Amino acid sequence: MRFLLLCLALLLPAAHAAAPPAPFSAEYEVFQNEKKLGRGTITLRALPNGQWELVTHSQATEGLVAAAGVSRSERSLLSWRGGKPEVVEYRMQQKAAWSERNLLLQVDPAARSASSTYKDKTTALPYRAGMLDRHGLTAAIMSDLAAGARDELRYTVASRDDVEEQRYDVAAAVRLRTAVGVLRAVRVVRVREDGNGRVTKLWFARERGWLPLRIKQYEADGETLDMRIVAIR
Repeated sequence: MRFLLLCLALLLPAAHAAAPPAPFSAEYEVFQNEKKLGRGTITLRALPNGQWELVTHSQATEGLVAAAGVSRSERSLLSWRGGKPEVVEYRMQQKAAWSERNLLLQVDPAARSASSTYKDKTTALPYRAGMLDRHGLTAAIMSDLAAGARDELRYTVASRDDVEEQRYDVAAAVRLRTAVGVLRAVRVVRVREDGNGRVTKLWFARERGWLPLRIKQYEADGETLDMRIVAIR
């Protein structure tokens, strides 16, 4: 089920003043060690109240995880303040035949408060201006790339029980072969300081509003998780 955690674990506030990214809707296939495991969708849209909504749904379609009905849904609500994105709310629901997990993250900039609720336990998190959730990072990276960021990106990221600083390097401009054609892309790599052996690489489309084309994670044990675009709607 780790591939569901990849889906958009993506999935980053930055020092660049940037406008919200372009809305998009796309479909993906997910592979583990080059074997297909499932499909997913990502949709980013502007809401009437000025916030932005990023929604990801992943569904297992192959093997035992498909038989167990494994799925994962994530929804991030983001606001843009002074050219920087900030999470307002994040919800995650992961289902399988034998269990269900839910996570809620809420941020109130006016009260300078943040909290997460998991398994009916609410945890107060340290508030930091411009903090994001892991899923909403995708929109932040898109925004920064569109604003011209090409070096190191830094983000404050809230999780279930902690808030951490994350660093990403804008590594290279490439031509990426995908199911929707060969596209010009920029590769972004997460920089990890703990030396745990995990590597995360993301590719964003230069000519399609910087939407994510591919996300690949290399695990310390040698396994790989790979999410590849198959359609843009």
